[in-house]
Amino acid sequence: MSARPAHRHDPDEPLFPMPPLTEAALRVAVATLDLSASVRFEQEFHAAWQEAVQTDSTVPMHTFLHRWGVFVALRRHPARAARLDELERAVAQAATREEARRHASEIAALLDTAAREVAA
Repeated sequence: MSARPAHRHDPDEPLFPMPPLTEAALRVAVATLDLSASVRFEQEFHAAWQEAVQTDSTVPMHTFLHRWGVFVALRRHPARAARLDELERAVAQAATREEARRHASEIAALLDTAAREVAA
């Protein structure tokens, strides 16, 4: 028997379609992508819910859903997620401010792409 997966996924293609920006759909997507992030998702969901109730505003929930939508949009593409990880390490290890800015600029471009997917 082979230890290879039966289906190899193209790293340039998304693992799954972008889910709707609902708490339930994002919860499933986050858990699929990163179990440790699902703990943060739950903590932030409860904090956003509590703030929404206390302030009688939907803004905290909209902000929460957008933030986690961007997280999913970034990480549902394996190549994009790998590049983000690589860039974050490069920023942390940059020898000069200019080098860090160059890597941070590419991170910003990835975030912009993900934010456009969320808004679509």
